[in-house]
Amino acid sequence: MNPIHSHKTFFALAMLLLLAMFSRSVSAQVPALDELAGNWQSASNLLSLPALNNSLGSAKAVRDALAIADLSFPPITMTGDTGTLLIDGKVPVLDQTRWYPYQVLRKATAGNLEIATAVRMHYEQRGLLFHVTVTNSGMAPQTFELKINLSANTSRHVRWGWGVPRDKDTNRFSATATDKDRSLLLHDSRGDLANCFSFEHTPDALSAQGNSGQALWRVTLRPAATLVINYVLAIGEKDEAVHELSGNLAAHFDAAFEQVQTDWQKRFTAMFTPANAYFSGHLPVLLTADEKMRRMYYMSAVSLLSVLRTGFPMAPRVYVSNTPESNCTMMYFWDTREWATALALLDPAILKQCLRDWLGKGIYNGYAEEYLTGTLQGPWYSANDYSVFMLLNDYLDVTSDRAFLSEKINGQTVLEHLDAIATNWKKLVRPGRTLADYGGAANLLECVPNYIHEVASFNAANIWMMRRAAEIQEAQGNKTRAAELRADAEHLLPAVLALYEPGQGVWDALHRDGSRVQVRHVFDFATIGLTIPQELSPKMRDEMTGFVERELLTDHWMRAQSLSDIAASKSNRPDHGPMGAFCAWPAETMSAMCQFGKFDQALNLLHRCNDVTYEGPFSQSRELLGKTPDASAHITSRGGNPNSHQTYNASNGGAFAETIIREFFGYQPDLFGRTLVPDSRRRGFAGQLLNLQQGSQRFNVSSTDQGLKVEPVK
Repeated sequence: MNPIHSHKTFFALAMLLLLAMFSRSVSAQVPALDELAGNWQSASNLLSLPALNNSLGSAKAVRDALAIADLSFPPITMTGDTGTLLIDGKVPVLDQTRWYPYQVLRKATAGNLEIATAVRMHYEQRGLLFHVTVTNSGMAPQTFELKINLSANTSRHVRWGWGVPRDKDTNRFSATATDKDRSLLLHDSRGDLANCFSFEHTPDALSAQGNSGQALWRVTLRPAATLVINYVLAIGEKDEAVHELSGNLAAHFDAAFEQVQTDWQKRFTAMFTPANAYFSGHLPVLLTADEKMRRMYYMSAVSLLSVLRTGFPMAPRVYVSNTPESNCTMMYFWDTREWATALALLDPAILKQCLRDWLGKGIYNGYAEEYLTGTLQGPWYSANDYSVFMLLNDYLDVTSDRAFLSEKINGQTVLEHLDAIATNWKKLVRPGRTLADYGGAANLLECVPNYIHEVASFNAANIWMMRRAAEIQEAQGNKTRAAELRADAEHLLPAVLALYEPGQGVWDALHRDGSRVQVRHVFDFATIGLTIPQELSPKMRDEMTGFVERELLTDHWMRAQSLSDIAASKSNRPDHGPMGAFCAWPAETMSAMCQFGKFDQALNLLHRCNDVTYEGPFSQSRELLGKTPDASAHITSRGGNPNSHQTYNASNGGAFAETIIREFFGYQPDLFGRTLVPDSRRRGFAGQLLNLQQGSQRFNVSSTDQGLKVEPVK
């Protein structure tokens, strides 16, 4: 077939499918969460087991058929796990797990007995619901003793940081069987915490053993017969309250269990519904025949819903950067800016409040806000200026809230803050130098020892920030200041471009000892490609893209750092080193490719990355198990290493929705009223974004064989 005819046929068929999809209501286009579940995974192949989340906290499965650990409902945390399941005194072998946004499924075996479990978190309560089935798959009756250990040792912590504080003293609790042996109440001797297990049906025996307990069943199962056990764990402060909650949930277990899925789906659908009851904005609905793009977009949104918290005293809604292993109470400036446009669309009121808080507290006094205390945490970080400026700019562009520029925060208008952030780099220039010096590895990519001092990425970002600040100043009538900012940007530009390595597609860093060190890392490609793309010649764009395709991309993911980088052997983390990537890096890479007009390469990378979502959501990073292009990529865990920074859920996964909205569909909103315009460049796929908000207007954007078409929503 003629390639031109083939291309037109593809788009014609895709558009017919879109028309059929569009005939349904917009809300009906949002997928059911079950469509986004992972596949069954062999437990032996996983580096990290699935996590659970609700609007108050999180937890994680362990290598057991039933137990849950890493539980936290800030300010309450749990030490250890909730208790294992035993058959005739032995722990069954965990065979498989499966992640859903709202539950964790596991399968295990003990001889001819097949054990299947499902654990869910009540969406708005501190409670876990456990569903256990044991089936006799043999040809003869099976008689056995089933025990479930019951443990929930909790503690309260006001001050959190990156790590999750857990009290090692578990002897404060005393266990008591109650409700005629249908519940086990765990009472804290200090009187400020309590936990309770309750069963839908009374076990054959329930015993209290110090600070824990055990439920027992003596069972005979005929071939193909199944035993079902349902029970609940409630976490809280007062005996009466947790006892009542666990008892009610257990007494109405089936309804409570189903309600979890219903509540998750309601919130997820609301994310894409204008004027919904839960968020101050909404994301656009994506319609496309490209199933991989569709899954990546909605999985990106699921990642954001997984880190949404509504129980902190300092804010009505918070999107914590990581959970459940670490950082469960903080929003990082850097991680949040990875989905700045998506946040401005979904929850502009929360973004505006975050910006007020961060500017008011001083963005150089930390790198994240901790929402139990409302304090900034951590040291100054090199990414603070670029991150907060981008969040401010995207909020203004998406909402058209021009009045915010005149609002005073900490004695300065927001416009003055923008200007100050854009020029803060000047304070970092060492005597006799031109470029800002961003310090050592701890202030930059942490685990990459050669990526230090005068780096191209953040200096290129300084050029973009000054140019954007100049546009805003000029629009506000400050033409003299705008000219000064543009002049500073032009002065900085040659020094940045001089760091390029012709023919290599990579950039150098200038170290304080005078050495010029070549760095083969995705961060330069993405940041420079997104901030000064117009300053890069076609040859430079081709060389930079070639470097990424040859040295960073894999069949299913990418590596942040090239294996050929001189520091590769010393970069030991899978987020920024050569054996994996922070989940936002592939999304930023696609964005830069789109900026270069390389939509085919960007779409190809999007399709490659789709494979990882069948294990689970976007985590802090994916680790590559091998150095070959076909290496599998997994949600990683470094065995509790405090320097590993790996967590199962992460807000940076929102970067994929960001890229699809901004780059594949060309949504480049502007504060000054320039509305969306058509773009004749073909993206290589057919699709629509519906109800895309800009200021007070909404648009539908279509990707066709004629490029992008824009239609106002009437």
